Amino acid sequence: MRSYRCLIVLDDVQTIFSSQQLAGNYQPGYENYGAFFKQIAESSHNSCIILLSWEKPREIAALENRPKTCQTLPLNGLGEAAREIFTEKGLAESEKWSKLIDLYRGNPLWLHTAAAAIQDLFNGNVSDFLLYDSLVLGDLEYLLHKHFQRLSDSEKQVMFWLANQNKAVEISKKPAPLELSPSEFLKAVESLRRRLLIEKVQKGDRTLFAVQGAIAEYIKNHTFEQSP
Repeated sequence: MRSYRCLIVLDDVQTIFSSQQLAGNYQPGYENYGAFFKQIAESSHNSCIILLSWEKPREIAALENRPKTCQTLPLNGLGEAAREIFTEKGLAESEKWSKLIDLYRGNPLWLHTAAAAIQDLFNGNVSDFLLYDSLVLGDLEYLLHKHFQRLSDSEKQVMFWLANQNKAVEISKKPAPLELSPSEFLKAVESLRRRLLIEKVQKGDRTLFAVQGAIAEYIKNHTFEQSP
């Protein structure tokens, strides 16, 4: 990496972390990855390493105050560019496509899945699909399940609580219904942020937190062992 200008891409980095624990806890035998990531970020070299992951390594979170050395680039929604997906899938009623994009937050995988269901079940008519009061997940159930089976019990409690709020909420105080200590609550929120499963909403000087619609719908349709 010092002698040559290299680009190294490590995909599915979340597989080296333990399931059912807070984000960033390495599986036994994989702890040296943490030292590796830290050394790459702090050493002098001419190369670049890209980590693709559902979970942010703790070492990366700690080093993000050095933007020239280490930074996180969340993959945001496609916005109106997602219309290309609907065109490819042959959906009708293009005037309603923006509603679909908003519902699924522009997530390309989610939109591909929804568009395939609309074409298969409703012959491409978006308005028929939108008649359902709740968000239709279909094959997204399996995809979201892969995320949620990795969560700790405390994270599941927080996700269940957030999903059942009508709007973004503050976390200045631990919610009374949750059987967690204030420390456990904040650790769970921080861990969920590292998993990008909850989003931060800034309203003036207030910081609020919320769960995206598709994720909230999945949670409401499932019972978690530790749900209050």
